[in-house]
Amino acid sequence: MTALRMPHRLRLPLALCLIGVCALLHARPPTPEAPLPTARPESLGLSAERLAYMGTFFEQQAAHDAAAGYVIMVARDGKLAWSAAVGMRDREQKLPMTLDTRFRIASMTKPVTAVAVLMLYEEAKLQLDDPVARYLPEFSHPVVFAGLDEHGKPKTEPARRPITIRHLLTHTAGLGYGALFDKGSPNAEAWSSLSLSPDETLEKKVRDVAKLPLYTQPGEAWRYSVANDVLGRLGEGVSGMPFDRFLQTRVFDPLQMTHTGFFVPAEAQPLVAKVYKHDEQGALVPGDFGPLTVYTAAPAFISGGGGLISTAGDYLRFAQMLANGGSLEGRQYLSPVTVELMVSNQVADDAQARYWGEDSRGQGYGLGVAPQIDFRQAPFANLDGDFAWGGLFDTHWVASPETGLVAVLMTQVNPVGNPAPRRTDGDFRGLLYASVRTLHTGADGGRR
Repeated sequence: MTALRMPHRLRLPLALCLIGVCALLHARPPTPEAPLPTARPESLGLSAERLAYMGTFFEQQAAHDAAAGYVIMVARDGKLAWSAAVGMRDREQKLPMTLDTRFRIASMTKPVTAVAVLMLYEEAKLQLDDPVARYLPEFSHPVVFAGLDEHGKPKTEPARRPITIRHLLTHTAGLGYGALFDKGSPNAEAWSSLSLSPDETLEKKVRDVAKLPLYTQPGEAWRYSVANDVLGRLGEGVSGMPFDRFLQTRVFDPLQMTHTGFFVPAEAQPLVAKVYKHDEQGALVPGDFGPLTVYTAAPAFISGGGGLISTAGDYLRFAQMLANGGSLEGRQYLSPVTVELMVSNQVADDAQARYWGEDSRGQGYGLGVAPQIDFRQAPFANLDGDFAWGGLFDTHWVASPETGLVAVLMTQVNPVGNPAPRRTDGDFRGLLYASVRTLHTGADGGRR
C-alpha cells in the first residue's frame, strides 16, 4: 500500500500549529501573580540582586512621597523574571499595593486602540492611507487654523489634503487635545470647548472634534491629540461593533486580560488605586483631577485615547504579544510584518523633541507607540528599537527587542499642576537595564 504523503508546503504550518496546540494544552491560566510563565532571573541572564534593588528603590520612593505605591513586573524572553508590589494603593484606607491592583492607564490605551485598527487593516477592511472621511463623513471638509485677523479673531483655511487613518495613528492629523496639552497657541481657545465629560457618547465627541480647526495641515507636524478617540469611533463603523465590545472580543478575552476594560465591577472597586498629587509643599495628597472616576458600568464615552483600567499583569501580556511580533501562546493577533510597521518610526526624527522638549530626544513615533531611534541621545537608558508609550498618571511599559525585556511599572500620580519633577520612567528604565547581565541571544539560544 502506498503511504499518503503530505505536500511539503503544508508541513511547516502544520508543525507550527501542533506546537501552538501543545503550548495551549500545557499552559496554565495567567494570574495577577504570574501573568506569564515564570523563571529565575539568573536563568534569563538577569541579576536577581539588582532586580531586588529596584524593588527597594521604589519602596523608598513611596516612603519619601514620590507616589503612594508601585507595581512592577519584568519579563525576559516571554517569562516573568521578577515582580514587586510596594507601598499603598490607598493611604487613607491603609490598603497595601498588590499585584492585582487596578490602575487608570490613560494613554497606555492608545497602543491597544492602534492594535485594534491594525487588525481591521490586516482584514482589508481599511487601508492606512484611506481618508478618514470615507468612514466618518463629518471629516469631509476640515479647516486649519491660519492665525488671527486684525481684530484678533481666528482665521481658517481649507485643509490642503484629507486626514488619513495613518495621520490619526501617527498624531499628524493636526488635531489637538485641549488646554491640558496646549497653553501657547491661540487655537487652544477653540479646543478648550471640547468637553471631557464621560457622559457624552463617543459619537458625539468625535462629531464635536470634526468641527474644530486643525492646528496644522494634515501630515505636516506631530501634535499629541484626540486622534485615538477618533480611531475608536472609526473602528466602530468599520467593524460594526461598539468599540469596547470589539476590544473585549478581539483583544482582551483571547489575551486573557481579565482585569482590563473601561470600568471596574463594584466588587473589584476596592482594588482600584487612588490617584495622588503633590501639593505646593511637595506633600503627597489625594488627587482632584476631573476624569478620575472609575465607573462600575461602561461609561457613555468609550475613550480609545485614555479610558482603560488595567493591571500590571494584564498589560504585560499585551506588551509581550507585541514583543513576540503579534502572537502569544500560539495565537496570532497581528502579523509580525504589521507589528514591524507599528514599531517603526513614521515621523520626523526630531518631532517628539520639538513637541515635548529635550527629554524626548532620540525618540520617534510609529503607529501608536514610540520607538527609540537614537539611544545615544536619550536622557535615560534605552536601546534602539525599544518601543513604549506611557500614561498620564505615571504608568509605564517598555518592550526591548535587543534584550528580550518586557517590563511594566504602574503607579497613580496626577501631573496636572504638580510641582514635583517626573522621574519615574527614567529611574525605571535605568534600574531595569542595570539588571541585564547578558545582552544578546544567539541563534542557538546561548547568551553572550
